[in-house]
Amino acid sequence: MQGQSAASPAAGSGTSADTVQAQALAQAVGDEEFNSEYSDIFGTVIDGYTHGRVALCVTDVARGRLLAQAAKRAHPTVDLNRLDIFPCRYSERTLHAAVRGLMAHDGPTIAGFPVYQIGPATDDSGIELRTSQAGSASAALRRYLTSQLGGIAFTIVKGEQAAG
Repeated sequence: MQGQSAASPAAGSGTSADTVQAQALAQAVGDEEFNSEYSDIFGTVIDGYTHGRVALCVTDVARGRLLAQAAKRAHPTVDLNRLDIFPCRYSERTLHAAVRGLMAHDGPTIAGFPVYQIGPATDDSGIELRTSQAGSASAALRRYLTSQLGGIAFTIVKGEQAAG
């Protein structure tokens, strides 16, 4: 288990025999997300961000190490030597609450622009909103999100409406 200070990782793919062990570790660590003792710091867990390794993104690295130890106690066969711990700005709980707050007020649109997809960024560095071309270029939408998110970082990108 290593603590990291670099930027949070992005998802990758692992394809060797190490994949099964990394997946078991990711599952064990992810199970701790639901432990109320750690839900306030849990960002995300990324299996295979580097071959055979698992990234745990947390808002408090010291408590993230405790979370990893709790996962080991609950699942003694996992290998914590495959785990890298990265700091993230926001917990998953914080980001999901912010998204629910936005969508509760505005439904399938925000500031008059369609929401194709919205949720935490992969590394929990903020919220990502996929919207129309007009929405992705809108200063009014950026101002609205800034006023509603209380300092939570966000990105707006042009997306496509889901088929269906």
